[in-house]
Amino acid sequence: IGTYNPEWGGISEKEIIDTMKSGKILIPQIEVLPTDVVANPDTPPELEIRFDMPHGPDFNDITAPLPVNWQLRFVHNQLFKHFYNPSRFCPGPFHSTIVRKAEFRSMQHKDAYFSMCEAVLKKWRLHGPRPLNAHPTDNKSGIWLFTDRTKPTHFFPPNFLPPYDTEEKRKIILSYLAEEWDEETLGWKKAEYPEKEDE
Repeated sequence: IGTYNPEWGGISEKEIIDTMKSGKILIPQIEVLPTDVVANPDTPPELEIRFDMPHGPDFNDITAPLPVNWQLRFVHNQLFKHFYNPSRFCPGPFHSTIVRKAEFRSMQHKDAYFSMCEAVLKKWRLHGPRPLNAHPTDNKSGIWLFTDRTKPTHFFPPNFLPPYDTEEKRKIILSYLAEEWDEETLGWKKAEYPEKEDE
């Protein structure tokens, strides 16, 4: 969003809240699977947890399972299509920064850290996608609006509920997953996905 001030290129908080409450943005039950922990190209780097789609959806077979983390791109693309404001900026949207200006005492410490991260990711993969909740009994799957990185102000619960294998819902989902936002041209293009690996 950048700012709530439309005169500075943003969107008013009221417009965002009204839109999100109206049901115009379809919010699925969001369960995610972290796919990697990486150091970005900055010097010194930021450490990021990635939530990528490992492969694209099957656009021909609507009964095929959807790839993990599809919900993130589905919501992201809806928001970008609905809200257009000059200050909007979303570089590398499918990650969460966990450390800024990360430096390691040695390469051995760095290797040990990323080995530990990989062990945690393997354990998560065994459990499969899950909601990101503070407590296991919570189900706060939805979208939060933040004033800044530390202050959530509004919660918008799911309004587009499972199952997602009906023809009507699958067509809606695939229509949003077919495109991706190009940060260089600032326009939409056909989505490109990695090939699905043989299981």
